[in-house]
Amino acid sequence: MKTSAHFLVWISILFTASLFAQTHEVKGIAQANGEPAAFYDVLLIAKDTIKGKTAENGSFALKAQAGNYRLEVLYFDELVHKQEFALKNDIDLGVLAFESKTRLDEVVIEAPKKLMERKADRFVYHVANATSSAGGTAIDALRTTPGVTVTQESISISGKNSVMVLIDDKPTYMEQAELMNYLESISASNLSKIEVITTPPAKYQAEGNSGIINIVTKKVKKDSWNGLFGGAYQRGHRNTQQYNTAFNLQKNKLTLRSSASTGIRRSLINWDNDIYYSDAFWQNESSSDGKNRYFNGQLALDYQLTKKWTIGTKVSAYTSKFTDAQPQLTTLFDQKGGTIQQFMKNNATSNDKTYQQIYNLYSEYKLDTLGKKMMVDVDFVNYHTPTFNRYAYANYNPANELIANSQHAGINDVDIRIQNLSAKVDFELPTKIADFTAGARFSNSKSDNLINAFKQDENGEMVYDTNLSNYFEYTEKNEALYISGNKKFNDKWNIQAGLRLEATQTDGYSREANNRHKNDYLKLFPTLYVLHQFTEDKSLGFNYSRRIRRPSYESLNPFRTINNEFSYNEGNPFLRPSFTHNFEVTFTYKTFDSRLSFSSMRDGVNQASILNPDTKQNNYIWMNYVNEDMLSFTQSYTAKPTPWWTSVNNLSLSYSESDIAVSDRRNKGASSSFFTTNDFTLNKNKTFFLSISYFQNFGETFQNSSLKPYAKFYATVKYQMLDKKLELGISGTDIFNGREYSKQNMYGVTQEFKNVWDTQRIRFSLTYRFGNRNLKTSERQSGNSEELNRL
Repeated sequence: MKTSAHFLVWISILFTASLFAQTHEVKGIAQANGEPAAFYDVLLIAKDTIKGKTAENGSFALKAQAGNYRLEVLYFDELVHKQEFALKNDIDLGVLAFESKTRLDEVVIEAPKKLMERKADRFVYHVANATSSAGGTAIDALRTTPGVTVTQESISISGKNSVMVLIDDKPTYMEQAELMNYLESISASNLSKIEVITTPPAKYQAEGNSGIINIVTKKVKKDSWNGLFGGAYQRGHRNTQQYNTAFNLQKNKLTLRSSASTGIRRSLINWDNDIYYSDAFWQNESSSDGKNRYFNGQLALDYQLTKKWTIGTKVSAYTSKFTDAQPQLTTLFDQKGGTIQQFMKNNATSNDKTYQQIYNLYSEYKLDTLGKKMMVDVDFVNYHTPTFNRYAYANYNPANELIANSQHAGINDVDIRIQNLSAKVDFELPTKIADFTAGARFSNSKSDNLINAFKQDENGEMVYDTNLSNYFEYTEKNEALYISGNKKFNDKWNIQAGLRLEATQTDGYSREANNRHKNDYLKLFPTLYVLHQFTEDKSLGFNYSRRIRRPSYESLNPFRTINNEFSYNEGNPFLRPSFTHNFEVTFTYKTFDSRLSFSSMRDGVNQASILNPDTKQNNYIWMNYVNEDMLSFTQSYTAKPTPWWTSVNNLSLSYSESDIAVSDRRNKGASSSFFTTNDFTLNKNKTFFLSISYFQNFGETFQNSSLKPYAKFYATVKYQMLDKKLELGISGTDIFNGREYSKQNMYGVTQEFKNVWDTQRIRFSLTYRFGNRNLKTSERQSGNSEELNRL
């Protein structure tokens, strides 16, 4: 009843907001020398200044409240037309004809393309304008995005602990490892920009403790068609191949967008794990030699039924086949540098398949001509991953002779199926009082997890293992309502506030344990933005948000998988969501961008290493075991020392304190890193480019772990020919082979890790574009924003 009452209140708010008074529209067509004045700046000036830009045909439309205004049209800061009028109703100014001092058929003026920009609630990195993305993947583009940290295992925002990754405002429905493989299958040539949203507004789902990274793909322009095909070959310790194509068409009322990529991605990882017990020293050496064959395809259709109503559908499909060999050798010493006591050898192989389909239907209806509109999205996701794993381990004496009865072998045959259905409705409601957005969302997820485990008996036969076999079913429902308002008080102050209410019901059932766990909670998530604009290029802002991080589907699965005689992995169906309060102060001056933030997280979820110094058991179990407070500072600076050199620089500093439930001390530590990327134009025709990037981590301490300093260096050369239709690229990644060393302390036992990833590579790429290459972007907010990131 409590939930229903809240929903009734919020529904009444949504309908009330839609009744607010309207603004008025000013429109017209600008013509210079008798031709359409494309992409001119249009200003509507009174107490506030309302900015706009003419379209390719010279048309423009601005919204404003009633009053007296002066309209100005500018071309590269040159005033070419002005007029004054009183705005009482919608007004059509007709054709605004003027003479331009610069004739476009005599002089070609090429405006510089933006690489980065700061908006009220997000930082935007324009991948399409970056040389470093040539021939690369979405992962390569993320690596060169200021403020984003990409490791081999995760993606994060500098100074933040977890993020949600969207593609065109749509979730990916994948765990981190699978997400990394998926992003490797997307060509950077299909990307327009990457949005880094540290404080997401209320319209976004509250999932993700510390923000959102939204990857926006290119879209087709009106009355045009275009396409591309390309390929890349990458050489490291292992070879990687990628082939991609795209075709887009817009004609009359129909828009078609399609893309596909396929390839073979090889990976080689070597990692060492040394454990310092009080009475022993264990040295672990292991590797992973993986091969991933994948296909990723998308097809979208939009149709404009009327001038006010557009409908559309989008289908995405991703398949992969991943094989992996993981040998491991553990050497047991009585102490470091001492006498060998025993060897443990483990060999494991994995054969994983992934099938994912995402179906989307949407509708957009303009309620009037002044910006009010309603958007409806319905999404269905089908995810299936069968996995077949073999493992065998045995112990050997110092003479490398097999110890009797120490051999063990088994098979884990795992089948995971996840389905999610979601629907949402959003309203954009500009009024005289403020610009409002409001909406509602419903989501229903079901996860079926089956593991059939087998162990080898004394006759060498595989028999069913009832202790490790299990079936786990998990369902989750989520309902949400939100409202947000944005108000400009004058040309100096801008305030945006929002509230999001989310109700969640979960039900987890383990068949073998005959155990059922239910949870039901209702939470409110406020957001606040205050921006003071001192001048056009200087501003000060404050942001606040409360966020939630729900456990991944994988972590909730109580399956236990055996690593060796002394180690296993296990999920936890009793995990609770974690909550984070985020505070942020931003200051922007010209090309300097500063951000000071503080976050406080409670009940953080992670995979804890539960280590017993007496029995030497080292098990990995998902737990709510982290409370963390973090203070961070990020400074970005963009410089253009010469017309042919653009430099983007980012410095991040942070300090954190953590209470770890499985540790006997409060962990404190600082972290710092520096990133710079420099793009050079090497010829007058602007067809020859060089990009050099450098990342330096000066060391960091987080929770109960510490990381030693390491560096990464990248370089890309790009050359365009055939009227810029053909593009050749050569890239070097991690040229000096930076290595990561980390240390962890648990129960008074220190563990040291050394990871060597196969990231030192050279990549050769070729891309050919054809058709009309004038592209623009558009973004949509989909229904499934958090579930995809939790697979």
